[in-house]
Amino acid sequence: MKKKAFLLASMGALACTVGVTALAVGGANQLDIFPVKAEPTGHSFTFNADTDAGFINQAVEQTIDVTTGVSSPITTRFTPSDISSVTFGGERFVEAHPNKSEDAYYSLTIGINNLTKFAIHMGVINDGGGYGYEDVYNIELHDKNGDNRKHWYYDFGTDGDGDGTKHIVWDKKEDSTATYTVVEVLIELYFDVEDLADASLYVESLSLTWEC
Repeated sequence: MKKKAFLLASMGALACTVGVTALAVGGANQLDIFPVKAEPTGHSFTFNADTDAGFINQAVEQTIDVTTGVSSPITTRFTPSDISSVTFGGERFVEAHPNKSEDAYYSLTIGINNLTKFAIHMGVINDGGGYGYEDVYNIELHDKNGDNRKHWYYDFGTDGDGDGTKHIVWDKKEDSTATYTVVEVLIELYFDVEDLADASLYVESLSLTWEC
């Protein structure tokens, strides 16, 4: 892996607070005060072509508190390296083109509290690397200590035109190994050094579900 970009929970993980106090009368002269823990509330949000996240179409590092409309903002960081251009919105959530460099890549780092489901649809157009040198993706789910708890890393498996897509879904309720709590999502997309300017790596959509 060429680079890492951690966005700690304390720096912007989606905040959820639940606090309820109940009073119970146990007798004529007895008053018990005890906390009642509310059931977790589920929320969902999708980054796609229609999401006005607040990013600008410039290949510079940007950290945005994305308004969800269902809970606190989701702090999302975009980090580029040797990217010639980037577009948010339009046909897809985000799409970028490279400079001709072995370091051309970009990442999205998303702070989220207690992620329970994750889905991403992403792809490449005009991959110039050829067999064995395809553009690749790296996706990680981190816990509160920054440890990588779930990992997907592979190339896009392109067709003869250098186009390829990948769809990944993770559901905590269906993952028997998921005894941890995810507070951060890291998405990294890497261009190959053989890519020309017309190559592009894109995220079509990105869906998050969390409970708090």
